[in-house]
Amino acid sequence: MRKLLRIVPVMVLAAFLLGGCSMKKAGTEKVRDLEYTVLSESEIPETLLNEIEENKADDLKMTYREGDYLYIIRGYGMQETGGYSIQMRELYLAENAIYFDAELIGPENGTDVEKAVSYPYIVIKTERLEENVIFE
Repeated sequence: MRKLLRIVPVMVLAAFLLGGCSMKKAGTEKVRDLEYTVLSESEIPETLLNEIEENKADDLKMTYREGDYLYIIRGYGMQETGGYSIQMRELYLAENAIYFDAELIGPENGTDVEKAVSYPYIVIKTERLEENVIFE
């Protein structure tokens, strides 16, 4: 009987760990991809552009709703040089939120980069939805 009491907790723990690896949180499944436009600085609404300018030195994750559009902003703070770009990886609507995934790409080794501080950020415009945005 004593041996059985030691085995049962180990089996329960193993089942929990193995089962947990494949479990996803409810509501995170993709409902649909969202169409979006990456905006140039001249296309960003002035109020939003002012907000970005005030906060661009920090890690920036924000949203802005105006009219029929949702703007999603991801900034990567101050970088020591130029030569950075941002790649959109994914933007989709799930049951519980909007998921946004972008990646900062640094300058390639050996390339001649501007030695001035830069503040890379991306602003995308998509349809106005009221769900929260999860930055991945």
